[in-house]
Parts: sequence; C-alpha cells; structure tokens
Amino acid sequence: MRTKRKSRNPHMAGLLLDLTHVVLCVGVVVFAVLIFLNPDQHRRFFPMVFILAALMQFLHGVPKVTAYHRSHNMDKSLLVAGIGICILGVILALLAAGSAITIWR
Repeated sequence: MRTKRKSRNPHMAGLLLDLTHVVLCVGVVVFAVLIFLNPDQHRRFFPMVFILAALMQFLHGVPKVTAYHRSHNMDKSLLVAGIGICILGVILALLAAGSAITIWR
C-alpha cells in the first residue's frame, strides 16, 4: 500500500513569503502616512509600525536559520546573518512594546 506524500514546492513558499513581505510593507507605509499626516491623532499607530517591521525581520531571518539547520554543509555566514536579523526583530519588538506602554498609558 502506497502512501501519498505531499511534495513541497519551494517556489510556492517563496511566493508566499514575498506576498507576506509586500502586505507588511504596505501596512507599514499606510501607518507611516497616517502618522505623518496627523501625529497627535494617530500616535497610537507607532507600535503597529514597529510590530510590522519586527514581523518582516523575523520572516526574513527565520528561513535563513532553518535553511542552515536543514543542511549543515552550508556556510556559517547564513546562520550568522539569520541570527543577526532575528536579533534586530527582537529589538524592534521591544521598541514596539516600549512605544505601546508609553502611548497607551
């Protein structure tokens, strides 16, 4: 008895990652324009900009780290780059938390 095995299409994963980046970038631009037009009224959107930027960093860094762990014969610079990008994502997430605490308080 044969079992059906799902084949993973790397092109589809790349397409979904690119579409996610586009959606997040459009969200950052929309929130930034709203903040620029009237900062006093739309200051509650500052944490959203930082959160979306942190998500973009994680979506860019995590595949680099997992690609290294899947095949250990790859260059270690891929792992270092992925970890560095994820650290930047953590810094942006901390900025978002600090911004949310100061604005929504």
